[in-house]
Amino acid sequence: MWNLIKKFRSIPEEKKIIVYGKLAFFKNLFYFLFKILVGVYFRSWFLIAIAIYSLFIGYVKNNCSSGLRKNKENIKDIHAYIRGGVVLAISSVFYIVYSVFSIYYPSNFEYNMIIAIAIAAFATYSIAMSIVGVCKTRGKTMLIKEYKLTNFATAFNNLVLAQIALLSFTATENAAFYNGLIGICVGVIIFGIGLYLMIDGLVKKHRYYQIIKDYPEIKKYIDN
Repeated sequence: MWNLIKKFRSIPEEKKIIVYGKLAFFKNLFYFLFKILVGVYFRSWFLIAIAIYSLFIGYVKNNCSSGLRKNKENIKDIHAYIRGGVVLAISSVFYIVYSVFSIYYPSNFEYNMIIAIAIAAFATYSIAMSIVGVCKTRGKTMLIKEYKLTNFATAFNNLVLAQIALLSFTATENAAFYNGLIGICVGVIIFGIGLYLMIDGLVKKHRYYQIIKDYPEIKKYIDN
């Protein structure tokens, strides 16, 4: 068992993300279809908004996976990097819309206390691990950085779910308002990360074309 763990740790991070990105895409595609069907059946705009958000997140991770398979940073990777930021920013709009609607049309579902505490513990763990992942992106390729920042952005979704679960059984007044407010804050954070990726990508694109302009002879080596 320990040997298997050691072998897994020895796998290059790029290869792990290639696999994780593909799995995330299919997982989120399944969530999208399921939530859309349930949302349409129950006429729940909240589920439809979250379904679209899940699909966008799956696309961003698959975008990183597809880029890393080529194992070379060039203009195509920069475009993928920028595209991921755009999609992440757009996904935040659906998250914010969901959060605003949840204030006026709150869910009356009540979580079991043990389940709520477990959700809160998992949320804390996922955020901590995503922060560690972001801290380790220094010196990594841009698509690994994008993947880790996407994990960081989506980890806060667990924080929102944890608050909803905890407040559901504490009978806190204005729980719907607090849940919606933290959802809006998380949506803004996700938008900020997407905006950062877009700006960083545009800067990298400008530098790329500046290098090509100054040293045109190297273009054939970095674009193949």
